[in-house]
Amino acid sequence: MPQCHYLQEYSALWSSSFGQLPDLLPVKQSFWDRPGVESDRASVEASLVNSYQRASFLAASAPHSGDWLFALPISSCGLKLDDEAVRIAVGLCLGHNLCVPNVCRCGARVGARGFHGTNDISTQCSPVWCVFAVKIDTFYPYQ
Repeated sequence: MPQCHYLQEYSALWSSSFGQLPDLLPVKQSFWDRPGVESDRASVEASLVNSYQRASFLAASAPHSGDWLFALPISSCGLKLDDEAVRIAVGLCLGHNLCVPNVCRCGARVGARGFHGTNDISTQCSPVWCVFAVKIDTFYPYQ
């Protein structure tokens, strides 16, 4: 049976990039994809310039990090997120700026990513409050 020239061309290209093919060609797509995905992941990870970017990348690429997206939106059980909550959650995962830098009610600065400027927990607020206690009109819409 003659072989397809596209298969031969692709096999040669794959071999030159990722190494010798086994004698029996695998039928699972993951075998073909994994080396390219790992190469892309390594190049993205090498391009990260600070610890915040690295932490965001590692958290987003951790196993099961996106499982919350599969939760059924059951309002009666309190499992439905409004659009703003989803925007904030996705923005935090991606490391995007969430708001205009401002001053928290405790006096600490809140950066554009929504994080409190200090780790000090005062009686006036908590870090969780400072992350989300930004006026709605100071948020950038969908950035």
